[in-house]
Amino acid sequence: MKKSLSVFLRLVFSCCLVIASAVAQIKVVSVEQLPLESSRAWTRPQFSPNGQAVYFTSSDFDGIWEYSLATKSARQITSDPKSGTAFSVSTDGKQITYRKTTTINRRRKQEIVVQNLAEGKPSVVASGSDLSAPMFDESKVVYSSGSRTYNLLKKSSSPAVAVLGTENTKILLNEGGRKVLLDPLTDGHYVWPSLSPDGKRIVAYEMDRGAIVCNVDGSNLVKLGKRAAPSWTRSGKWIVYMEDLDDGHKLLSSEIVAVSPNGKETVRLTATTDIMEMNPRCSLTEDKIVCDSPDGKIYLLTYSEESK
Repeated sequence: MKKSLSVFLRLVFSCCLVIASAVAQIKVVSVEQLPLESSRAWTRPQFSPNGQAVYFTSSDFDGIWEYSLATKSARQITSDPKSGTAFSVSTDGKQITYRKTTTINRRRKQEIVVQNLAEGKPSVVASGSDLSAPMFDESKVVYSSGSRTYNLLKKSSSPAVAVLGTENTKILLNEGGRKVLLDPLTDGHYVWPSLSPDGKRIVAYEMDRGAIVCNVDGSNLVKLGKRAAPSWTRSGKWIVYMEDLDDGHKLLSSEIVAVSPNGKETVRLTATTDIMEMNPRCSLTEDKIVCDSPDGKIYLLTYSEESK
């Protein structure tokens, strides 16, 4: 049944995809729905740094799961409450860190947890009432408590800048062991920041003004407009995002689209009537995109880029 569904989806996408123009050099060539347990609604997928696994959570964010692309099997990493809202996998793929959140007697308690993925042994590295989402910067778990950021790595290798997420609505950077809050638009409220593969540019989404691309120092700003959940392709030639439409109450449609970093070229990658693709994330190692849908399914798209 799952195999038949996968074949059907491939046929639907083959018929519905918009072929890239002679100017645009990116297109989706295949798609598959990950064969996950249907009793849950899945969301927030992301690739492991080596591209061999997809990590995701359930709609209530209580837990993190891993899907191996090699063995085509899934396993649960943790069931800790709200761990799926904020997690990161180490560069070597051996550890995962996440933020656990519980409420006792109306008081919130948060913990930063690090877990060995092979042995399944979690350890708490910090606790408090207001901790930031943890991120791996190479081998270090970086997190903030209040205005203080812990474990900033003094970087001597390239890229010398790491994007660690956001803090107080600004883009949080590690510049050679120095904490920097970047605000390219001035008084911006940013989400989804990420570093380009060459380590020279940042894409992020400002809540009122849309997506932006700039150099790591905030210069050479390009305003891309409403292009939600932006993610760099591994070549750095394109930024993939979701083009969603709602009526103010419910989602009406959502497709995956690619835009060049200068905003001059746009290519629609999906054009489906029965699937609403959302929250795309690109692999760092292969020409693949993972995304979710409002009905709790996760899809794996393979794309191709051609030289002009």
